[in-house]
Amino acid sequence: MNIYQLEKGITADYASEELAKYINLICGETSDMRYAKGENGITLALFDTLGLSTEGVDDPTLDDVYEVNVDGLCGYIAGSNIRSILFGIYAFLKDAGCRFIRPGKDGDYVPRKDLSSFRAKLRVKADYRYRTDCIEGTVSYEALRDYVYWLPKLGFNGYMLQGTSPYLWYDRYYAHHGNKYKTPEPLTNEEADIITAKIEQDIKRSGLALHSVGHDYMAPAFNLFGDITEEDIDRLGIRDYIAVVNGERKIKYNHIRYTNFCYTNKDVRKKLVDYFVKYIKEKPYVDFLHIWFADGINNFCECENCRATTPSDILIMLLNETDKAFAENGLDTKIVFELYNDSAWPPLKEKLDNPSRFTIMPCIRQNYVDGYENYNKDYEIPEHLYNNYTLPRKDASVALAFWREWQKIFKGDCFFFDYHLYSDHYVDPGYCQISHRLFRDMKLLSSLKSNGIMHCSSQKRNMPNTFPMYMCGEILVDSTLTEDEIISDYFRSAYGNDWQKAHEYLQTLSELFQPDLVRDLELAADEEMYAERNTKIILGYMHNPEALAKFRIIEAVLKAFAPIIEKNITEERNPCIRKSWEILRIQLPILSQLAEGLCLGAEGNMAQAREVGLKLIDYLAKNEDTFINDLDFGLIVRRIKVTFGFTNNIFASIK
Repeated sequence: MNIYQLEKGITADYASEELAKYINLICGETSDMRYAKGENGITLALFDTLGLSTEGVDDPTLDDVYEVNVDGLCGYIAGSNIRSILFGIYAFLKDAGCRFIRPGKDGDYVPRKDLSSFRAKLRVKADYRYRTDCIEGTVSYEALRDYVYWLPKLGFNGYMLQGTSPYLWYDRYYAHHGNKYKTPEPLTNEEADIITAKIEQDIKRSGLALHSVGHDYMAPAFNLFGDITEEDIDRLGIRDYIAVVNGERKIKYNHIRYTNFCYTNKDVRKKLVDYFVKYIKEKPYVDFLHIWFADGINNFCECENCRATTPSDILIMLLNETDKAFAENGLDTKIVFELYNDSAWPPLKEKLDNPSRFTIMPCIRQNYVDGYENYNKDYEIPEHLYNNYTLPRKDASVALAFWREWQKIFKGDCFFFDYHLYSDHYVDPGYCQISHRLFRDMKLLSSLKSNGIMHCSSQKRNMPNTFPMYMCGEILVDSTLTEDEIISDYFRSAYGNDWQKAHEYLQTLSELFQPDLVRDLELAADEEMYAERNTKIILGYMHNPEALAKFRIIEAVLKAFAPIIEKNITEERNPCIRKSWEILRIQLPILSQLAEGLCLGAEGNMAQAREVGLKLIDYLAKNEDTFINDLDFGLIVRRIKVTFGFTNNIFASIK
C-alpha cells in the first residue's frame, strides 16, 4: 500500500508512520511512503493542498477539522492543520474497529481484518477548540511520553508542562517521595531539563499544542530555583523586589511558586517581560505562554503602590507590556492568563491593548457534586478586599460569577481549568460517578461560554480504567454523543465478552464506596497541604451508621467478582483486554483494605481506621512497581491521608 505524504514536518511524518503501523497491525499490509501525489494509496494532506472545502475553519491554527474519504485503502485523509490529519487517521482507524484504551504497551485494541473493501467517509469539526491536559502528580519520562502520545488518539489537542521546568513533578517520581522501599534517584536541574526537552519534542511530534510556564516564571527571571532561603534573596540583592506581606518581604513556604513580587515596581516587570521574550526566542515552538501569578492566596504585595491598585489591574499591565515586547520582537505566541483567587476580580482601570493575542482561563474549583449545573447562578461577587480572600474554595458558583463579570470586558477565547481528575477520582474506585459528573460538566461548557477545558490531572489513572478521560475526549470532539453510547463503545473494547459484568461491577463499587461522603467538600488543596492552616479534616462518612451499612457489603462484592476477573485473565487472548482485567485484579487488595478502614471510620473508631490507612500506604509503597503507570502513588497516598483524617500537613511523613 502507498501512503502519499504531501506535507512536511515531524507531525506530518508521525501521522504517516501511525497510519502505516496500524494498517500493518490490522491486515498485515506494509506501506511505502511517497512524498508526491499519487492515486493508488492514501493521501495525507491539508485541505488547501487538495483544494477541499474549509467550511467551519475560522482559524486554521486553532480549529480542528478533518475529512476522511477512503475506499479499499485508496483515497485521502485531510485536515485544517497538520494535527487534524492525525486526528483523521485515528478516526479512520476507529471506523476500522480500533480503540485506544490506555497509554503504553497493550493499550490499543486492534482487530485483525481485511481492509481491501473497507470504506470510511466522514467530515468532523471538533466541537470545542481547546481540549487540553496539564502535568500533575508523580511523573517519569516514560509514563509522560506514553501519555502524551495517547492524548491525540482520544481527540485532545494540547498539553501543558507547568513551570519553565516541571522539575517538581519529575522529582516526586525519581526521588520516590514517601516510599521508604525505594532508593531515591534525585534529579539535577540539568537532568530535568533534558527530560523536558525530550517531552517537548514528543508533544510537538504528536501534534499537540504546547502550553508552557504558568506559576513559576519568576524563578528563572530572578535566578531562583527549588527551595530557597532568605539568605538567597539577600545574596542576589532582590529583597526590594519581593512582595511585602504583613510588613515583611519574605519568601512563602520557602518556594518561589507561592511568592509574589512587587509588580508595580517597573524593574520587576521589565525583568519578567525580558525573560518572557528570551524564553520564547529560545523555544519558538511554544504555542501558548501562560502568565499566572504565584499560587495560593493572600500573598500580594502590600506596599503603597500595589495597594493603590488591584491584582487584576497589575496583571493587565504586565500582559500589555509583554504583548508589546513580543510584537517588537516578531513573536506571535499566544498568551493565556488565568482568573484565580485575587486576580479573578475584573480590573478597575486597565484594559488589554491587543485582545486578539490573549486567551482567558477561569480556574473552576468545585466540590464535584454540584458541578456546572447545580451552582448558585445568582451569586454576586463581593467587593475585593486586599489580601483578605475568604470566598468558598470548592464552589463553582464563585468562579463562574467572576467569569460572568469578565465577559463584560473581554470578548476573546476562553477555556476552563478544572481538577476533576487530579485526586478527586480516588474517592470513587469504580470511576462511574466521577465519569458521569465529568460528562455532565463537559456537556455544559458551551452554555457557560467556554470553548473547552484544560484538565489539571494526574497522568497515572488507569485503575480501574481510563474511561473518564476517554469519555471526555469523545464529548469534547462530538458533544451530541450520549453517555450510554460512550460507555458501550469503551467497555466492549476494554473488557471483551464480559464487558457488561465489568461495568455493573464498577457501578456497584461507585455506589458502595459512597464518594460524596468521602470527599472533602470544603478544604482547598493548599488548605489540605499546610499544617499552619490548623484545620481539622472531618468527612461525611465518619461516625455514620448509614454509610457503614454499604461499606460492609464491599468485601463480599470483591470476593464474588474475583473469579470473573481470573476467568477473563486466563481465557482472554487479546493483550489489551487481558490487561484491563489484570488492572482490576491488582486493585482488589487495595479496595479491600480501603473498605476496612472506611468501615472502622463509619463505626466511629478513627484511631483504628488510621492504622488501616497506614497499612494501606505501606502496602502501596511495597507494591508500587505492580501499578507503576496505572496509579499515582504520591497522589493516592495524599488522598488516603485526607480520607482517614491525618494531620492536615499531608506532605509530612506519618509514623
